[in-house]
Amino acid sequence: MRTLQRVAFSLCILSITGATRAATADDYAYAWPLATAGDSAAWQVELTPEVYAAVRDAQLRDVEVLDAAGQPVPAAPRLAQTTSVAEAMDIELPQFALPVTAQGVSADEKLSLRVERGPDGRLRRLDAEVGAEALSAGHVSVGAGDILLDASTLKAPIDSLWLDWDPTGANVVAHFSVSGSDDLQQWRALATGATVMSLQQDGNVLARHQIALNGARAKYLRLQGSDSEQPPAGLRVRARTLAQSTLTQPALVWLDAHAEGATPAAAGKPAAFAYRLPAPLAIDVLKLELAGVNSLARVRIVSQVGSDQRAPWQTRAEFTAFRLRQGDLESVNDETATSAGARAQVWRVEPATPLEQTPSLRVAFRPDRFVFLAQGTGPYRLVAGSARARRADYPVDIALTQLRTKLGADWQPPLAKLGTRAVLQGEHALTAAPAPPDWKTWLLWAVLVGAAALIGGLALSLLRGPKTRS
Repeated sequence: MRTLQRVAFSLCILSITGATRAATADDYAYAWPLATAGDSAAWQVELTPEVYAAVRDAQLRDVEVLDAAGQPVPAAPRLAQTTSVAEAMDIELPQFALPVTAQGVSADEKLSLRVERGPDGRLRRLDAEVGAEALSAGHVSVGAGDILLDASTLKAPIDSLWLDWDPTGANVVAHFSVSGSDDLQQWRALATGATVMSLQQDGNVLARHQIALNGARAKYLRLQGSDSEQPPAGLRVRARTLAQSTLTQPALVWLDAHAEGATPAAAGKPAAFAYRLPAPLAIDVLKLELAGVNSLARVRIVSQVGSDQRAPWQTRAEFTAFRLRQGDLESVNDETATSAGARAQVWRVEPATPLEQTPSLRVAFRPDRFVFLAQGTGPYRLVAGSARARRADYPVDIALTQLRTKLGADWQPPLAKLGTRAVLQGEHALTAAPAPPDWKTWLLWAVLVGAAALIGGLALSLLRGPKTRS
């Protein structure tokens, strides 16, 4: 390992380009200790909202890692991974149709399931046989069956199910309950009375495809529809997992946006609602929940880049938000992916029609990661927030490539954990110092003015010409 460290360090140090003045802890506002258990030539660290709140450079160049002696170590933002996030989180589940019994009769006790699994653990075949007692009693309704979903290959908790169906042009409203099991014998309720819908009227669309499971774990899921409703045609079910941070991909982090009140209505537009995040963040997904029951509004969500109140607003999402309740059943709009935009701290919800109460806004972002080499001696600290210090350009990717030739193509730097924030120079480091006098410029101007005066004097003497004698 020491040999690998020397190779990586030498490669990085000899290849440094565009180096700037070495920064010290006195140049930064805050520091976070880094927990690096074990021995590794390189580590990676995930930024938190607290770190983002201290950063002053849009390119995160005032983020650096220092060793125990306070010297910078080679560090650089980690490049985006090629693995598709959507493919890693959303998985279409294999499904099998089941007969169901009439209301009041336990279908679990009447069904006999014959299961055939493949080498990967997935269900390859499932035969559902109904007991003679249920058949003779007339309790079985074949054709309006439940759906068994095979989730045995999922390794992470299930955040939600997403239902899709074939478009027919007609309105769709369906109610489902979801149960979970690990052995196809004992079942536990995971969700009851969940509503999915697709309604269209006068060009407006209300759509909900999500059934929240809130991190449930189960090898098999049973999707049970209402006895009085036919399930949508061509029903397909995807599972969205609660992915944890891995060595190759940071997980989404959800935050509640702080509501700062409503802006006054003007020029025929209803009042908008302002929100602030703890730091400028690159938001990928948001969830808006209306406060009033049986409320509906077309909304536009915008964000403002930078802290200047005159900065332009960028549209990040437009959709119809709703909260509908009938009896004990309540339906709300799904979460929404945002369009690409710069990191933003100030957000605004602009409804097309007035809303009496302030909606709640939740947002999710995927943190940036930095990779640093274990140069010098630990413990290491991450420092951030400076009006003057900027990190040098280190070719860390070249060092990682060299390490992978020794440790394997799949090797990844382990994750270091951030500790409790310590104050270094605080707000003083975030304030730009007045620029020192530029003596070279003043000297140059003095030389130019003197030269101009000399040339002007010579020209004037020539214009006067030699004096003639009488």
